[in-house]
Amino acid sequence: MGRLSYPPQMDSPSKQLMLDLTRDLEQLRVHNSELKKVKAYERRSFYEGLDKLDSELEAQHNAALDKVAARHDQLLKEAEETLRAHQRAEEESRRKAEEARKEAERKERERVEKLRRDKEELARREAERQAALKVAQEAKRKALEEAETRKQFEQKEKERKDQERLEEENRKRRAETQKAEQEAAQRLQNEAAQMQQSARQKRLGAGRLTEEEVKIHQRYVELHQHLKKFRQYLKNEAKTNPIVKQNMGEMRRTIKKCVGQLREGKGVNKGQTQEIRTTLEKASSIAEPSVDIRQFIAFPPENIANSDDNKVPALLIYAINIFVKSLISSLITEASINQGHAEPVGIVAAQIFSMDAFIYKGHHMVDILWAKYRVICPALWGFHGSEKTESGRRALGWWREAPDGPFVSEQTHADRMTALGAGFAALTLRNFGKTPRKNPFPNTLYWSAMHKILNIPPNEIQETHVTLLSAMLRSSAERIVSFFGHIGLALMRRAIVDLPNSLPHQGMAVNQLKLLRDLYKRDRNILI
Repeated sequence: MGRLSYPPQMDSPSKQLMLDLTRDLEQLRVHNSELKKVKAYERRSFYEGLDKLDSELEAQHNAALDKVAARHDQLLKEAEETLRAHQRAEEESRRKAEEARKEAERKERERVEKLRRDKEELARREAERQAALKVAQEAKRKALEEAETRKQFEQKEKERKDQERLEEENRKRRAETQKAEQEAAQRLQNEAAQMQQSARQKRLGAGRLTEEEVKIHQRYVELHQHLKKFRQYLKNEAKTNPIVKQNMGEMRRTIKKCVGQLREGKGVNKGQTQEIRTTLEKASSIAEPSVDIRQFIAFPPENIANSDDNKVPALLIYAINIFVKSLISSLITEASINQGHAEPVGIVAAQIFSMDAFIYKGHHMVDILWAKYRVICPALWGFHGSEKTESGRRALGWWREAPDGPFVSEQTHADRMTALGAGFAALTLRNFGKTPRKNPFPNTLYWSAMHKILNIPPNEIQETHVTLLSAMLRSSAERIVSFFGHIGLALMRRAIVDLPNSLPHQGMAVNQLKLLRDLYKRDRNILI
């Protein structure tokens, strides 16, 4: 059976009243809360409506302002354009007014100029008329004077010709007499001059040389003396010019050092050659002081002799002179002991003097070298004399221990001639067939020196000549054959076989010359 349900027991009236009151208060609180929300919503909606109206009004106002500003800019541009058009019109008006004024002035000047020219033309015509009248009167007067003068002149000319005819006859008679006397005096003078020339050449050891050859040699001797004066001039210049002083010292030390370092062997002297070249190029870059190059060329060619512009740096001439002195000093010091040292000296000299930087207007600057060589070894150019006499030794280039001092010993002289002979061959037997450069030391110089020595009569040949021949031939056989062919072989036979056999005295130098025949056969496979 189910449970019986009884209605809940009712609370007390006071409690029930309290519950109703509580419920009513809660409903009132909820109502107030909802009312506040409604009020807040209404207030927010009201202000949002106001903000929206403000934004719309602000947008309307800004649009109106932008429209006004645009209108203002348009009006400003229109005003500026109107102003520019007005200014252009004003400028055009002023330009036309200025052109009109200038045109009026030009026409006025032309009118005044035309009046002036017309006035001058009238004055000129009047002056010409007066001048023509004066000339006509003067011509008439001169014609009368000339007629009178001509008459007088003809009379005087007739008298003068008669006098000249008489004087000419007398002059011819005197000239014939004077000519006969002069021819007789000239014959005597020529005979005396020939005798003096013969005696002077004999004193110089040039008895078998022509007068022209002696003059050429004397010119080189003068050049050698001039080089001494030039070096002194540059030393004096260095006392007041610090640049010259500094460069002189540096160039001298560098060149002497490089030449002193030259050694035998292919390509071992490239560094020294380049340093010498650099030093000479530096000297050529120092323009002042300058000198006339013609002073340092024995016989300048026409393009140099007749030129007005022949200035070269003085330091370049000085550096070349130091280079030449160093080469010859190195030869005498080392090639006298080892003739093979002459080869690097000849190579470096040929390389330097064949460079375009040291060729002046097509002329190699080698006369400075030959001036020194001719002074210290004239025997290479055919000078000879007895080694037993002082004049003979001077002619052969026998050196003295000091100026005006005693001559060096025979051994020292022989060593010097050995070195100079080997050096001369190393210079003049260079092969330039594989290079575009021009040989500064033509091979014909070697042939000429051999020809000069071999043409000296055997009884006048000295030990100096034999020593030179031996040194010039020792290392030169292949080059002589290469340059001169069969004629070169005949030259070597004449020097090594025929000449020694014909000499009256057979000394050590002659025996050394004879030994070259066996040396060629053994080491060179060349039969003489």
